[in-house]
Amino acid sequence: MNYQERRDKLIHSLKAVEIEDILIQDLDHIYYYTGFYAAVLSRPFALVMSGQKAVLIVPATAADSAKLEAQGVDIEIYYEHPVEGHSSLNFHASLDQVISNLAQGKLIGVEANKISLSELNILSSRRLEVKDISTQLSQLRSVKEIDEIEAIRLSGKYVDYINKRTLGFVRPEISEIELEQMGANALRQEVAKNLPQASVTTFIMTTSGTERTVLPHTNSSIRPLQPGDSLILCRQVAINGYRAQCDRMGFVGEPSKEQKDYYSIVLRAHAAALEAIRPGINASEVDKAIRNVFQQEGVDQYFVHRSGSGIGISMGESPFLRFDSQEILAENMTLIIQPALYIPGVGGFRCSDTVLVQKDGCELITHYPRDIESLTIG
Repeated sequence: MNYQERRDKLIHSLKAVEIEDILIQDLDHIYYYTGFYAAVLSRPFALVMSGQKAVLIVPATAADSAKLEAQGVDIEIYYEHPVEGHSSLNFHASLDQVISNLAQGKLIGVEANKISLSELNILSSRRLEVKDISTQLSQLRSVKEIDEIEAIRLSGKYVDYINKRTLGFVRPEISEIELEQMGANALRQEVAKNLPQASVTTFIMTTSGTERTVLPHTNSSIRPLQPGDSLILCRQVAINGYRAQCDRMGFVGEPSKEQKDYYSIVLRAHAAALEAIRPGINASEVDKAIRNVFQQEGVDQYFVHRSGSGIGISMGESPFLRFDSQEILAENMTLIIQPALYIPGVGGFRCSDTVLVQKDGCELITHYPRDIESLTIG
């Protein structure tokens, strides 16, 4: 990853709107522009850029990691304990000092959803006018570099693996939490064997049964699986900071006709999304393709969230596959498509995959089987 090239590209894009100085606080953006991955989220971080100069502000607890990982930037450390010879012993004092040394223009680009009133006051005291650059930051990250695509492909391989292993542990009486822990342990063992120096993080959600699978987002529980249950495995894996997602169903025993019928509708919506994706279309067209299938079947009221989003460093990032999106798909964007139905009294049905937008359409990055026969256990 060429972090200096990324910073140069951002700086160049903002000069057109007369922004000379930049303050970034979102940790995923900081990782994208420096290579530093913050392991502890309870303390503030910031990246300040002005011209060719970039300074990363970190707490003392993260200083050693930042010095090892961050590329081409200076490190400014703030402290939470007495340190002789240091007057700036907190984040805001360090931020003020860095801004006073670097600020060159009258405008400073910030992330409107990240900056606090305290930080706005610091910038105001330095006579800097703020301008939101959240859209520019998101757009620059949305089209992936070749190295990023390969990193996401690698994560796709391991999210397929965790699905395979998790479904292999399915049996009556095992709880949702036990099931996901066994799958996660198998994943970590596999990564440790093949990529001993890699970092691995996961987002895992498991729901089972009629009442819980209709909850799009919830915590996994101690509910034991029962014969006749359906379950939803939501699985996202990040290897070295880059993510892929693959959600699959599972059926404990032969599914009912009703379960088969609803799941087959979700698969048709999934196929419609794949058919729709190509460069140059509005992201809303993917959402429309999925909803058209559901409307034709008279079940569109049971699809209660967006149809997907971009994926990379963040769990969900630009572009967002929403009915009202104005974002345009481009070659080398990576997306999650997420058609689903949540039907009270029957259950939830979902099938999500990570895909790469290509010149003539799209390519699946995740490949675990999604046919109902492969997902039926016992």
